[in-house]
Parts: sequence; C-alpha cells; structure tokens
Amino acid sequence: MPKTVEMDHPEILRTIATLNARSVRAEKVIAKYERELAIERQSHRETNKELYETFKVAELLYNVNRKLGAATDYILKQQGMPLDDLEPKSVEALINSLVQQGEDVPRPTSEANGEQLAESAGSCQG
Repeated sequence: MPKTVEMDHPEILRTIATLNARSVRAEKVIAKYERELAIERQSHRETNKELYETFKVAELLYNVNRKLGAATDYILKQQGMPLDDLEPKSVEALINSLVQQGEDVPRPTSEANGEQLAESAGSCQG
C-alpha cells in the first residue's frame, strides 16, 4: 500500500494559495511578454515595409541613372565624341567638360587679389 502524506487542512490551503499566487504572477508575466511580442512584430512589419520602399526607390534611381547615362552617351555620340560600346563614358565626358570649363575661366592674379583685399580692408575701417 502506498504511503500517504498526511496534511492538515490549513497547510493544504496555504499550498493552494501559494500555487495560485505563482500562477497569477506567471500569467501577468506571460501577458507582458505577449504585449511586447505584439509590439516587436508590428515594429518588424513597419521596418520591413520601409526597407522595401527604400529598395524600390533605389531601384528606380538606378534605372533613371542608367537611362540618363544612355541618353547622354547617345547625345555625346551624336556630337562626334568617340565612345566604345563597353562602358558608358557620359560621366567621364561631363567631368572632363566641367574641368575644361574651369580651366577656361580667367583667374585673378595674386597681385590683383592683394589690391582687392587692400581696397576692401580700407573701406571697412570706417
């Protein structure tokens, strides 16, 4: 015959109350974690949506850039610039054009700059 543990009535009630209190605390913790999980899932959905939208914008910008480069290459080819078909030269041509324009702009000499500085300093002395 199995041995039975005898417990008095108040001890059983205390054990039940302790288990009940632990159960209530566990339910509160579980509810808290479920709320946090729901918040994290919503944040994850929003982040994924933003990431997808960013990807689509980057893809659109890439396609626009590619088409503008092709159009610029076509215009440069029509103007007689030799272009190979392997790689677009539009960016290189535009940079060279800007550098050339910068070189064509007359720059004041250091003597002229010194005179301008002296004149502006004299007018500021008031």
